[in-house]
Amino acid sequence: MEGELLRAAKRGDSAAFETLMSAYERKIYGLCLRMMGNTHDGEDAAQEAMLRIWQKLGQCRDEAALPTWIYRVTASACTDALRRRSRQAAPSLEGLREEGFDAADPALTPEDAAQASERRRAMDEAIAAVPPDMRSVFLMRDVHGLSVEQTARALGVSQGTVKSRLSRAREKIARRLRESGLHTA
Repeated sequence: MEGELLRAAKRGDSAAFETLMSAYERKIYGLCLRMMGNTHDGEDAAQEAMLRIWQKLGQCRDEAALPTWIYRVTASACTDALRRRSRQAAPSLEGLREEGFDAADPALTPEDAAQASERRRAMDEAIAAVPPDMRSVFLMRDVHGLSVEQTARALGVSQGTVKSRLSRAREKIARRLRESGLHTA
């Protein structure tokens, strides 16, 4: 089915494209949100990514390559937006709450909820403080669950580069969490 939709979308069928992309919209937005660090910029980057995907769909080889190709186009749109954006302090990732990452657990006490919120905030800030090239690898591997090979293809880098960036990103995030008083395993 996905193959048929991809072929129809490549021929310019916008309805097929919308149907095809419905399975990827949340993933695209989630990656953009995390890479950009705030809801507004994340939404803008996701729109830019979707536009690029539509415009360049003919470059996608086949349906098996589609998810990796979508991540590559999305990461590229975010990287370009980050380059354009003026230097700012490390952004907060408060927009994650809109994606369901801040669901309140009714069994939590107010103190537990406050501690969980503080841990999420510290993690958001730690991820946002990592340079974009490392952040994209970290998000694709550790958050979205792509393999090293898929991440390398999506970003157009070697598997060794993915492993190196991932290791450095994890170190920086862990160090930042330790500095904020949170212990990491």
